[in-house]
Amino acid sequence: MENKNKEITQSSFFEYLLKVDNSVLEYLKSHQVATYFKPQDISTAVWSYILRPAKRLRPAVLLLAAGAVGGDRKHALPAAAGIEVFHTWTLVHDDLIDNDLLRRGLPSAHELGSELGKSNLGLSEILAKEYGRNLAILTGDTQHGWATTLFLEMAISGVVSPQVVLKIVYQLQSYVLAKLVYGETLDVQYSYQTTFESRNLTDEQIVEMLWLKTGVLYEFSGWAGAMIGKNSNNSDDPEIQAMKNFTSLCGTAFQLQDDIIGVVGDESQTGKPFGSDIREGKKTIIVLEALRNAKPTEYDFLTKILGNRDSSIEDIKKVASLLRSLNGIKRTEDLAKQYIEKALPHLDIITDSECKRLLLFWAKYMIERTF
Repeated sequence: MENKNKEITQSSFFEYLLKVDNSVLEYLKSHQVATYFKPQDISTAVWSYILRPAKRLRPAVLLLAAGAVGGDRKHALPAAAGIEVFHTWTLVHDDLIDNDLLRRGLPSAHELGSELGKSNLGLSEILAKEYGRNLAILTGDTQHGWATTLFLEMAISGVVSPQVVLKIVYQLQSYVLAKLVYGETLDVQYSYQTTFESRNLTDEQIVEMLWLKTGVLYEFSGWAGAMIGKNSNNSDDPEIQAMKNFTSLCGTAFQLQDDIIGVVGDESQTGKPFGSDIREGKKTIIVLEALRNAKPTEYDFLTKILGNRDSSIEDIKKVASLLRSLNGIKRTEDLAKQYIEKALPHLDIITDSECKRLLLFWAKYMIERTF
């Protein structure tokens, strides 16, 4: 029986996330499908990100959404595991596209694959790199399929109506997948534009891209969790719609804040090389705002370093400082807060509970987390 009057603190919020982490990992480790991952290099790569420390925010949100509308969170555990695996394959492919060397402080999937190619197959540096990229693609494909089976397990076990599960899987593999690919493609296209051209991008275009890449999966987590919690395929239900809208807006705020952390966070805290977003020339609200406010000499320096993968650490630090002094960080913080302020009223129709209060705390955490 949950304590409806329990006050949510940062400590209790992170305690909940730890419980979700343990539950999801335990479920995945005992899953029959995991025994199919062969040869060993595929198994190693598939598990690599999953076994690394992570906050598991998407499965946590899905479980809370199920509980907040009166459902049994245990029934939603396969879906929580499924959304974590689904999110993981997108990270594997994203790291490959961005040529990121690290994920959560350890080698990215394609880098791990390269190491395996050298150690297990005796490949040369060039061939090992090619093997690593191929293995990362296959790893993501395997995880994508695994995620689907995890959702379907709710119908097979009988804890959720098959019609509800089918609607959820259909939404994930059509609408959500299309939106994610749309956002990733925009991100890639924008990265090839010169900094000067990026001045022609609008805040709305950048926020749309962020929502497509991140917000849509949070939206799905809230929507699917509420569908499971109510065991209903009526997606027009006011509470299901409220949860969908709330998590969608919070997801956008999350990515805006994540862009800030990508600039000011160091490698030990973010798990990625310092300045990787700057070297990749990521088009963010931070960059656009800084370019608008830059003096000619500052603008010239920014255009020289942003997107230059060979930039020195000293130049990266100077760019990070300019992005702050030219109001890029502040503008992005303010925008993230606006999205959270829009999100909060959507939960007004949801009955008070510990799950609801954890969701409200999560929303505030989205914009207050710092490194």
